[in-house]
Amino acid sequence: MKVILDFRKYDGVVGGVEQGAIQVARYACRHGHPVVLVCKDKRREQVRDLFGKLDGLTIRGLPIASHAISLQNARLDSRFLQDLAVSEGAALVHFYYNWSFPFRRKVPCILTVHDVIPFTFREAMGFFRNRFLYRPAMRAACRLNDVIVTVSEYSRRDLAKKVGVPLEKIRVIPNGLRDPAGPDPGLRAGLEKRFDLGNGYILNVGGIHERKNIERLVRAFGGLVRDHGYGGNLIVTGSVSGAPYQDKMKKRCDAVVAAAGMKNRVIFSGFVTEDELDNLLHGADLLIYPSLYEGFGIPILEAMKVGTPVVTSSVTAMPEIAGDAALLVNPRDPSEMTAAMSRILRDRALRERLVSAGRDRACAYSWDRTCRQYLDLYEEICSRRTPAGPDGGPA
Repeated sequence: MKVILDFRKYDGVVGGVEQGAIQVARYACRHGHPVVLVCKDKRREQVRDLFGKLDGLTIRGLPIASHAISLQNARLDSRFLQDLAVSEGAALVHFYYNWSFPFRRKVPCILTVHDVIPFTFREAMGFFRNRFLYRPAMRAACRLNDVIVTVSEYSRRDLAKKVGVPLEKIRVIPNGLRDPAGPDPGLRAGLEKRFDLGNGYILNVGGIHERKNIERLVRAFGGLVRDHGYGGNLIVTGSVSGAPYQDKMKKRCDAVVAAAGMKNRVIFSGFVTEDELDNLLHGADLLIYPSLYEGFGIPILEAMKVGTPVVTSSVTAMPEIAGDAALLVNPRDPSEMTAAMSRILRDRALRERLVSAGRDRACAYSWDRTCRQYLDLYEEICSRRTPAGPDGGPA
């Protein structure tokens, strides 16, 4: 069974979406299923280096500058990739990033939609782009593909409600979880000096988008310092690009930090590498992840895997991912966040229970399990496919 796998989103950085596509491609090839990976032509050599020598993998470059919704990408979905699937003898095309427009399907098409956040939070997306491009495009993408995959039951129901996809068309295949790096004393010492971590710290991962809820988090942290005597800092990771939306959000966060009197206690770290993130997770007093909307929430599991207790939101996908291995809070109530952080810091028995439950919870998520589920889906789709006749239509 040969598969065409869409890797157009890759732009030199391996984020969660790219990691998933990489893992699926490697797993399929290792299990005897050839993969034709399509990427931006300008990234082809980087992609080769990323995979190294992998039997069964073919890399094809596409003459595009962006993976964004566009007529050019829609033409590639409908014509080039469909013709490529036929010429390669591929059983299906798997579009791994949120949208695709195979108007002219010649083989079954799977679309992985990780979330539909812009239906709830526009954030950096302008009103007209959101209302007149993104929303109708997502509805078309979900209609045009044979099967939609998403990463949580919450996202499945959100897709059905907001995008109008029939529930029976949507499969849930959770994200996998990478193996974190172990503690590195040298790197740890550098991070302590860089971010002033000598008195401990609370960690937040994910940046300063509106839905990440940093303004309320800062108010909650101020309450922890003033009313409960916490002596450490709050570290918020994530790059601040200088784009207009990011600049606006940083100014809003800075204003809340100043109003809370936390100027020297709240640290915006900017981009951190995976190794740096892993060492920050290992050393944190706790991870707080009070997002207003997540389709999954990988940082919750990353913290649990290294034995760091977690406070997260009681909304969207986060309770589903955290289970009973985290303290859940109303993310719109800073006082509730403060109380939860204080409980973990002062209650050793609670902390130990959350660490133990968290490690067990994280063990349920692995890339091998995720990839096996994708392969099972591929095989199911191939087994029910109507054989083609000599003219390419049904036999």
